[in-house]
Amino acid sequence: MSQAIGRLSISLALLAGLSSPARAGDEARRAAGEFFEASIRPVLSESCINCHGPKKQSSGLRLDSREAILKGGDEGPALVPGKPGESLLIQALEHTHEELKMPPKGKLPAPTIAAFRRWVEMGAPWAEEPPAPVAARAADPKQHWAFAPLKPVPRPAVRDPGWVKTPVDAFILARLEKEGIRPSEPADRRTLIRRATIDLIGIPPTAEEIEAFEADRSPQAFEKVVDRLLASPLYGERWGRHWLDVARYADTKGYVFTEDRLYPYAYTYRDFVVDAFNEDRPFDRFVIEQLAADQLELGPDPRPLAAMGFLTVGRRFLNDQNEIIDDRIDLVGRGLLGLSLSCARCHDHKFDPIPSEDYYSLYGVFASSVEPGELPRLHRPGLGPDLEAEAHRPKVEMARKERDDFVASRRAEVERDFRVRFSAYFRVAYAVGLNMRSPKLAALAAERKLEPHRLRAAMVLLKRRTERAEAVKDPVVGPLAAFAKLPKDKFASGAAEICRSLATNAGKEGGPHPLVAALFKDGPPASMDEAAGRFAGLLATVEGGALERPFADPARDSLRALVHGAGGLASMANVEPKHAIHAQPDIEKYAELENALKAAEAKWTGRAGRAMVMHDSPHPVEPRVFLRGNPGRPGKPVPRQFLQVLSGPERKPFQKGSGRLELAKAIVDPTNPLTARVLANRIWGWHFGQALVTTPSDFGLRCDPPSHPDLLDDLAVALRDGGWSVKDLHRRIMLSSTYQQRSDLRPDVHERDPQNRLVWRFNRQRLDFEAMRDSVLAAAGTLDRTMGGPSIMLGEPPLTTRRTIYGFVDRQNLDGLFRTFDFAIPDATSPKRFVTTVPQQALFLMNSPFVQEQATRLAASLEREPSGRGPTSAPDPSRDRVRVLYRRVLGREPEASELELAARFVDPRRPKEAGESLPRLAQLAQVLLLTNEFTFVD
Repeated sequence: MSQAIGRLSISLALLAGLSSPARAGDEARRAAGEFFEASIRPVLSESCINCHGPKKQSSGLRLDSREAILKGGDEGPALVPGKPGESLLIQALEHTHEELKMPPKGKLPAPTIAAFRRWVEMGAPWAEEPPAPVAARAADPKQHWAFAPLKPVPRPAVRDPGWVKTPVDAFILARLEKEGIRPSEPADRRTLIRRATIDLIGIPPTAEEIEAFEADRSPQAFEKVVDRLLASPLYGERWGRHWLDVARYADTKGYVFTEDRLYPYAYTYRDFVVDAFNEDRPFDRFVIEQLAADQLELGPDPRPLAAMGFLTVGRRFLNDQNEIIDDRIDLVGRGLLGLSLSCARCHDHKFDPIPSEDYYSLYGVFASSVEPGELPRLHRPGLGPDLEAEAHRPKVEMARKERDDFVASRRAEVERDFRVRFSAYFRVAYAVGLNMRSPKLAALAAERKLEPHRLRAAMVLLKRRTERAEAVKDPVVGPLAAFAKLPKDKFASGAAEICRSLATNAGKEGGPHPLVAALFKDGPPASMDEAAGRFAGLLATVEGGALERPFADPARDSLRALVHGAGGLASMANVEPKHAIHAQPDIEKYAELENALKAAEAKWTGRAGRAMVMHDSPHPVEPRVFLRGNPGRPGKPVPRQFLQVLSGPERKPFQKGSGRLELAKAIVDPTNPLTARVLANRIWGWHFGQALVTTPSDFGLRCDPPSHPDLLDDLAVALRDGGWSVKDLHRRIMLSSTYQQRSDLRPDVHERDPQNRLVWRFNRQRLDFEAMRDSVLAAAGTLDRTMGGPSIMLGEPPLTTRRTIYGFVDRQNLDGLFRTFDFAIPDATSPKRFVTTVPQQALFLMNSPFVQEQATRLAASLEREPSGRGPTSAPDPSRDRVRVLYRRVLGREPEASELELAARFVDPRRPKEAGESLPRLAQLAQVLLLTNEFTFVD
């Protein structure tokens, strides 16, 4: 019998897999194209096409089309799709080929080479050729449906008004009637409550809840079920997880080389999201808090500060600030607006009305925002001090002092070096245009015997000082900042004007230092390089000696104070520790001290944690367009402001600080047609398994139109004008006849509409990873409903019974179990999860210690209380246990044939067979947990 049950479990598991087709193709192709445009095409254009393009083909190789790359040159094909190790292009870029090493001027940065390797692994996708630039397009983008103003939509007339329960039904039925298709019949009550319960709280209903709903014959019976589920704290955990996919939530930073890769307080953002959904926080407020909670009046409750983890829990890209900012722009673009803004990083967007200037306007917003070294502590208002936690305060202060003293000592070492050689660092920094990626940097540093890490520290200081908004008023670097803003073709005339201003304002309040002004009294510089050379010479005159030992010239004393004194140009006081700590022993020591501080803080703050906030920089960045996306080639300046296509002719630059708060308000402004449409579409997709717009994070000109445009607008208007209540939108959708249809396949209609775009039935859906695991725990009666707190490891023994949302998400080494069940990859915002069918899914349910343990515990509980109501006195306890098991797992009584087969299998009088590792009742429980009936929602 155990062999039969084993064969049955295998069959059921395979059926579970076969019932869910993969639907990832279109979205994957679109994402691949966007990756190519953002990471591959700009590098090919910048570094390869001059020698391997239409005008010149060194070694017979062209790199300007996929066909040409596959054809290759004199050495053969340049790449083998899917096999980077066998591709000459990758070998040349990595310099692993004996002869081919490209580009000739020097090896590309490691992240760029990694992007090419990933591109080849993806099959070397190639986006179609770009259309005309944004400015040259004739079509009015406002005519695109997604950019059109959002207005109330009249509901269509239908021939069967009795089917219409909510406005949703009128739009669905009108389309079905037009196509000559009747809707499906209503689902039975057991199916409906199971659908709604898993949909809203992520676990199945109990048999008692099913029976209560079946017994309630009032017209409001289902409405009461929906309201009860929306009021459950489990709702926020279920729907908060949907949003965490959008927010690319993880508990780690990704690959970061030597620094701590953990986000110890990422969980505070996750907990904020759960609470926000449970509280039905208006979505406009939810967005504003995620982008700019630090700029709101929060009163005594600081917990909304945790919302800013939306921005800060992303990848860290080896601390490349340009990549970090790009990630945040992409998050805001695709996550909130449904626009691929990152595609405008290197050039105007190829398809959508997003000029490159818009990208760098937002770049300026996030470049003007910084993460504080000390994250604010969270606490619940109204609670008294935690005496046990407060006892750890002295340990925290001691650990912080040890870390800060160590950092201060290393900063002092750098400043001592700067006091005697800052002019040399300055000269090299400007020789490469403050570009830390310059291939000349290492050679110049070696030539002048400069410490490379300190050279980068000097470049950080100079970039921050000269790029801030008030730089032109700085008495030392003001003229330099003014010269740097001049276009090359207008440098001579502009420099002459700057020099006249210097002569006029020298020595005045707010004017340049006299010695700085004197640099240009004999005439303006001919180039930026000459201007930097003059500055370097001046800086050399105030180097050497102790600060307290005066020069003979008071002007030199005052200039030295401005350069080397507290808060001066060469001061390391406000620079991140990583720029002062570079020797490996020091790196390890700093990590040890930082970890000790975090451990002490964890005991002090307890579960309250800290908020991963951002603050406005005191000196906002005036952004410039980076030509071809290269930070080393700054172009024209642009103001920090909202997108052109969504602002209209009255667009004004942001006025307050970085502009984050103004950006957030613009995103949720009632006149912005995108935000409400994007959210309404996502909510529909999370309910039905298929959104009205099939590309939930791309509402641009290339996306397919919505299947029901008026329905989407009706939902969006209801959301926007109804106080941005997500729970009200749930009710509008779930109380409709559309949502309550059966999921049965009707062959005649399926032939006409195989994707169910007309919504003539409910889509059958496989449980996602979280719902599958949580449902197993709920059926076993072991689900730990404790909410919040630091993330926990799901796969390490002892196996936890907490809800899956509280599992530790490792961005770099995502647990294989997560990947097996199509968990959203947290490297970027995920619009929807792809559904795959692989054998590992069935194998997990059959062989996983976790599933076996829950099946065993479920069976043990039935052994103790077989009827679920206390010890049994029934003459046939095996049948009683089977009945209770079916009710616990499937929410129903077994059919006569099922009862007969299962009762004979679990009968304790049957001899045990060789190889049985679980008790018979536990084996049966595991089989039921494998069935389609348990793992799918109808």
